[in-house]
Amino acid sequence: MDEDIVPASPPAVDTGNSDSNAAAGPSTLPPPKASWGEKPLPRATYRSIEYPGPVAYPDLIHTVIRPLDIEECFNANIADARQLEMRYRGAGPEAERSAVPVRGTRVASQKMLVKLTKRRKKALPGQTQPPGGEGVFTVDVIGSIPQTVRFRSMADYQFTPAKDTGIAELTQALDELDYHTILSYKFPQLNEDFIAPTTPDEDGEAPPFPFRSLLELQPTPVASNRHLPTNFTYRNSSHAVVERIWDDELGAYKDRLVNKSRKSGWAMVTIGSSHPVPTQPEEGIRQHIPKLDKRIFSRLQELLNERPVWMRYSLLAQFSDADRYEIESNKMYLPAVAFTYGAGPFWKTLVRWGYDPCSDPAAHKYQRVYIYLDVKRGRNNVLNAPAEEVDEEEAKRPSFWWETEQERRIAEGLRPPMDKAKSYLFDGEILHRNKPDYQLIDITDPVILPFIYDPMGLHDTCDPHSGWYRRSSFELIKMLLRVRYMYLRDTNEPAPESSYRDVIDAFENAVEEGQDPEAIEGLMRRMGALRRQRDRERGTEAP
Repeated sequence: MDEDIVPASPPAVDTGNSDSNAAAGPSTLPPPKASWGEKPLPRATYRSIEYPGPVAYPDLIHTVIRPLDIEECFNANIADARQLEMRYRGAGPEAERSAVPVRGTRVASQKMLVKLTKRRKKALPGQTQPPGGEGVFTVDVIGSIPQTVRFRSMADYQFTPAKDTGIAELTQALDELDYHTILSYKFPQLNEDFIAPTTPDEDGEAPPFPFRSLLELQPTPVASNRHLPTNFTYRNSSHAVVERIWDDELGAYKDRLVNKSRKSGWAMVTIGSSHPVPTQPEEGIRQHIPKLDKRIFSRLQELLNERPVWMRYSLLAQFSDADRYEIESNKMYLPAVAFTYGAGPFWKTLVRWGYDPCSDPAAHKYQRVYIYLDVKRGRNNVLNAPAEEVDEEEAKRPSFWWETEQERRIAEGLRPPMDKAKSYLFDGEILHRNKPDYQLIDITDPVILPFIYDPMGLHDTCDPHSGWYRRSSFELIKMLLRVRYMYLRDTNEPAPESSYRDVIDAFENAVEEGQDPEAIEGLMRRMGALRRQRDRERGTEAP
């Protein structure tokens, strides 16, 4: 069945006669063989190990790979990923700790094992080449190779620690669970000589390195057997957003990812007006208080002792930029010192633990008062009347027009720079914040101040809507704040007396006439609505 495979000769080309009418002569080439026939593939199968290096003696493979490991690797199910390990430091416990084997992976293959037989002819005496060519080369197919072990990675490291060191002895005792050796082990005194010169070997040859280490370093307990880095398919959290912050070292802004989600149990305690007042933070908050900055935490407690009710931004205005950033970044500071109200006259204010502003008449000055700017209402629905036409000039005005205008005025020297420490104050002269949201104690405008501390405008009980004030008096304060704030915001000048005198006169006349408080409240609301209507007709929000 064996058959010699001889390469075919190239076809001859006749170039001696260029006459096209010349008759074709007989060919000198042997006729080509019609078919080489079929030869069955032997059923014998073999397993292949592609050793990553030259091989002189194949039997020496058993010195680095145990025969049992080879059998287990190739006899396992083909669907299982199997590896074959070559160990050049033996198989003892020291080699297990100090050397990582070279790992090969078993893969499926479609190869054939062939045997090449070379039969050369000897040259006769006096001849340089043997007669009849180089000889006969025979190729026989021995069988197929369905599985192959290939080595595509190098060893991670090879390290042999000294055996006579204290750490090596302790490691050996721990591996063998030597009870007496572990109990009698004592740490030796520190030796600051970390290297020592090496000595020549038995043959007198100099070692490759002139020094050896005395650190007694042990190899890592676990070495990864992954060939490529693992793809963890990392994705940012849906709560992570890009925040632009100022870097003092770089002197420029930089972007960073900030997690806006809140950890459960760290939110502010929120109560209603009729709920009992909490006296201390929750257990989860109290456990983390020792981890907070003591200086910042003590300062927060001092401020709340001096003034039991604060707005969030007014409380943060008492700190430097660095401390304010720390408080805003760590969500633990504010819930540790205060709680808040979910509705009522103290809505969203920070209240000291144990203090009830709804039962203390002196807390009227801590009430919150705010007005809305540029309210957008729905169009043609059941609850609202059809919206009026929007002024084109107002629609074209950008969202941050006020901030842009103030920057221009600061650059031209028309107003002092913006001050965050004064952003929560309203004096009727200069604005430091484009949001009319204040506590009554922070309003120092001489026009509004008399009505804040007028005892005739106070109530004996705390109302859920107007707090300690009568509703008519509270509506007057809101109306004056709106007039004064809007005029100052749009014109950058204090509001003249003519802009608010009619409001004060109408209120005082109604009080002198002895009108019902609800009627006075309605009067203040109607005057506010008429003023807003007049402002829209003028094409501006300023009175």
